[in-house]
Amino acid sequence: MTDQRGIVLAVTLVMLLVLTLLGIAAVSLTSYEAKITGNERVYNDAFYAADGGIENFRAIVSTGEFVHTPSTGGTYSVAIGDCTSNITYQKGSRYNINGIDYVDFLVTSEGVSPNFPTAGRVVIQSVIAVNATAKEGYN
Repeated sequence: MTDQRGIVLAVTLVMLLVLTLLGIAAVSLTSYEAKITGNERVYNDAFYAADGGIENFRAIVSTGEFVHTPSTGGTYSVAIGDCTSNITYQKGSRYNINGIDYVDFLVTSEGVSPNFPTAGRVVIQSVIAVNATAKEGYN
């Protein structure tokens, strides 16, 4: 019991090992959290691009542009920031409520966020009822 030479070295090496393991765990956790944050940003960009596509269609259809065309559907793309929104629409039949003609549109908007290493994609669908008596052009 009286000869304890080298015990300080052994305790110091064990403490150094514990601190090294804690440091490695902290770095690993930080890189994992950074990946989660990056994925969330890509998803949010794609979601807002898809939502912007729905709003873009709503603005265009409120002018009567798609209401008065003979086609029953179509697709187009619109750039929203650094993202793209691919919009597909299908026109329903006209109907009358309280003397006002309406047309329903089924709109699908796919927001694409072109971030690397993978692109984010979000699809939103909406049904939009439009007053069919609106004249084509800006209202």
